[in-house]
Amino acid sequence: MVGRNDPCPCGSGKKYKKCHGKNALGDITTLVSEEIDRIVEGFVKESFNTSSYQELEKRNHLWQDSLQHAFTDKLIDTIAMETYIYIDRPELWQTYINKQLTVLNRQQVKDILQSWLKPVYMLAKVDSQSSEVIALTDIVTNKSYVMNGTPAKTFSGSWLFGIFMPDVRKGENGLTATSSVVFIPDDKETIVQALCEKLQNGYTDSLDLYQTFIENGKVDTAAPKEVENDAVKEVESEVAVTIEASADLAPFTIETLELVNKYVNEYKLDASEFIETLTSFLESTTVKAKKAETVAAGAVLAGQANGNIPEGGISKVKDVAAYFEVSASSISKYRDQISEFLAK
Repeated sequence: MVGRNDPCPCGSGKKYKKCHGKNALGDITTLVSEEIDRIVEGFVKESFNTSSYQELEKRNHLWQDSLQHAFTDKLIDTIAMETYIYIDRPELWQTYINKQLTVLNRQQVKDILQSWLKPVYMLAKVDSQSSEVIALTDIVTNKSYVMNGTPAKTFSGSWLFGIFMPDVRKGENGLTATSSVVFIPDDKETIVQALCEKLQNGYTDSLDLYQTFIENGKVDTAAPKEVENDAVKEVESEVAVTIEASADLAPFTIETLELVNKYVNEYKLDASEFIETLTSFLESTTVKAKKAETVAAGAVLAGQANGNIPEGGISKVKDVAAYFEVSASSISKYRDQISEFLAK
């Protein structure tokens, strides 16, 4: 049993009574999800070596050149990464997960990870969708499934395609969609027909599958995106001016601060002091990141974990990563750096 004044098992650094102890009934579910998130985040750090990074970099260049007319650069990066991990080099993922299974104590976590050992491609018809749940049917096998809905909005589209994993948290027919899963709009039925034929014929070439989209234009990502309105845009414009006028900040710093500001404004959170602290961190620390979105996501998680950003926004690592359209595994480094800075 965790004492009220003991550190919370979620790893936030807070006392249990001020963290998950506030809602004991929801503790197990929350702790399981957060433990899963931490394990997934540790995959790249533990499993990748210099050779893996070099191979992935070459892959990214090839996929960017091949798919640039169908998807955004960010989505191509995600697709290239996840197809590499889950489909084309599955031994990396399976070795890592099997290792985790030998040291874990919580059976719920073991059950989830065990089911994630063999991710698969799926082309599915969307039967219904909401912010809580999406019901779908695998077109190839005709099996029905459910998965979590998108917290920010629903999407216009009748089909999904990408890599999925079973998820016992949603029941016997539960699924988890990876970040690279895409919605296919209603007017792109030719894509669906071509993909269905390839999957039925046992196609295993990942790049070839995604090149099916080339002749039919862009599609919508399944990851949650921000819902914009005039009030939010107006606030964001004022914030941007304030940031740019406040000091001679580097462009990367300004972009990162604007992204965090956009997030806290959208969820109506008072985080002005945190923004000042984040500014100090960015000015005093050499941050080696390609995307401001990655640092912004890490900052939001750090701010929430330390209580500098009030409750009321997105709390799960995977959802924050999806909001900023980055991979969950890429943000832990910056979350930890900013958390250390906040603790000083």
